[in-house]
Amino acid sequence: MTVPITINLPEGLVESAQRLGEATARNISDVLVDTLEIILPTFNNFSEININSEISQLSNEDIIELANLKMDANQNQRLGELQAKGKYTGLTESERYELLVLMSIYQIGQFRKSAGLAEAVRRGLKSPLLP
Repeated sequence: MTVPITINLPEGLVESAQRLGEATARNISDVLVDTLEIILPTFNNFSEININSEISQLSNEDIIELANLKMDANQNQRLGELQAKGKYTGLTESERYELLVLMSIYQIGQFRKSAGLAEAVRRGLKSPLLP
């Protein structure tokens, strides 16, 4: 089932989506849907956590969950595949875009994880990591 949505996008974003669509022989709506399908599952990791909350306001259980956060297994596998392919044979334009999105997801997750870990250490829920 699909739900029609009308949104206003910045011109540069539309141009990027159009270029990717041309490179992959897909229309812009498919490019945008695919991009959202790649990015939004990341936020499932935060489903029990109110992202807008201050970290210090989260429960101990939520802090531990955040400190142990991991990238979605399918996204992590695809990230590894694209990195390996890029190293050995090169990537297409659409694969470079996908790699960029997955790297962004990874970096956001690592940032959130490190914030959770720092708070867990501050609360005495976890031991500090040693160098």
